[in-house]
Amino acid sequence: MRKVLRRSSTAWTAVAMSAIVMVSGAVVVAGAAVGGKPHKKYNGPYICQPDGRRTIKKHGTNYFVRNDVFSSARMCVKIKKHEVGFKVVKSTADGHGGDTQAFPETIYGCAWGVCTPHTLLPRKVNRIKNLVTSWSTSWRSVTGHFDVGYDIWFGHLHTIHGHALGAEMMIWLGQKGFGVPSEDPVYWIEGKRYYYARHKACDIYGCWNYVLFRRFVPATHVQHLGLMPFIRIAEKHRQISEHSWLKSIDAGFEIWWGSKSLETHSFRVHVQLKPTKHKKHRK
Repeated sequence: MRKVLRRSSTAWTAVAMSAIVMVSGAVVVAGAAVGGKPHKKYNGPYICQPDGRRTIKKHGTNYFVRNDVFSSARMCVKIKKHEVGFKVVKSTADGHGGDTQAFPETIYGCAWGVCTPHTLLPRKVNRIKNLVTSWSTSWRSVTGHFDVGYDIWFGHLHTIHGHALGAEMMIWLGQKGFGVPSEDPVYWIEGKRYYYARHKACDIYGCWNYVLFRRFVPATHVQHLGLMPFIRIAEKHRQISEHSWLKSIDAGFEIWWGSKSLETHSFRVHVQLKPTKHKKHRK
């Protein structure tokens, strides 16, 4: 039986935006079918099944590439050779004025009971010394309504099962189909400007804090982007706590309509932990 999972995103009052709603399903192995056999054209390095995923190892670290489709849309992604990446090769997404249709993504960490092999997550925020990521994409020439964003999840508990229900922090590098959030505050982070927005998101599983950093000048890639400054700002606004558990770092494309040929060329996450303090025992 397929278990339906839901996660929601944001709606700005400063611009006309639809609420971002994500519905995910059960984990399946790429090449296996959900509700039928995959199209012969997309066997091999393709994932066409909703929630189909494949593990990729790069520089000693394991990641997932996941075809997260949560509507009636059909979507296929082609896995990149020798890289943590993919290309959207088929998309029938048609969410004009409605909810998001899909979020094809790369993942490091744990979500809904499944973890990338040998991950250092979940980990409390106050145990993380450094958190750096690099991500390269192609999206400027693509037609559609979408955003290009990190989706980073935090929970109140160590558990990897169920909805994180702590905080969701998104960092948009770019987008198409959205207005300019002129009334949102702007933060300088690592020499770049980001609009900042937050609200309370809820679904059938509960409520959580939603935080969005939207890059002032859109970009196609980031190199060695430090995530801790974003987390510190969210902490300042009491959206994330130093005792929150960082669950996963995802990067992908929230798609409303169109968006064929969106591409992630490479993705990398580096987590550095603080040394563990050992208690001294009295003799």
